[in-house]
Amino acid sequence: MVLLVTLNNCSPENESPIKEPPPPPAVTVPFPEAMYVQNGCAACHGMGGNGRGTRSHLLSNSRVPNFQDKTTYIYGSTKEAIAKSIKNGIPGTYMKAYGHMRKQEIEAVAEFIQKMQR
Repeated sequence: MVLLVTLNNCSPENESPIKEPPPPPAVTVPFPEAMYVQNGCAACHGMGGNGRGTRSHLLSNSRVPNFQDKTTYIYGSTKEAIAKSIKNGIPGTYMKAYGHMRKQEIEAVAEFIQKMQR
């Protein structure tokens, strides 16, 4: 009988429950910025568009454009020119074509890039 009492005292019901931490708060990212990040633009061009992304060191033989400086754009710094460069890529550079993106996604990224200009 003592054995039963001892086992009853060791039951999980008597243990204090382990509390899980609350989930982190939801973060809302504007669509243009989300498209810029999701499509890998930030990896080469950086989040601020300064041409110093996490992968830019791998492109040491090539100049990664600084979106903040309009003179670094090969085909122009208008929203239309940027969208065309995104869709078709830039031959002879690491900028590949993103023709798989929808028109509204390309325009959103172009708008985001254009806002980086100074």
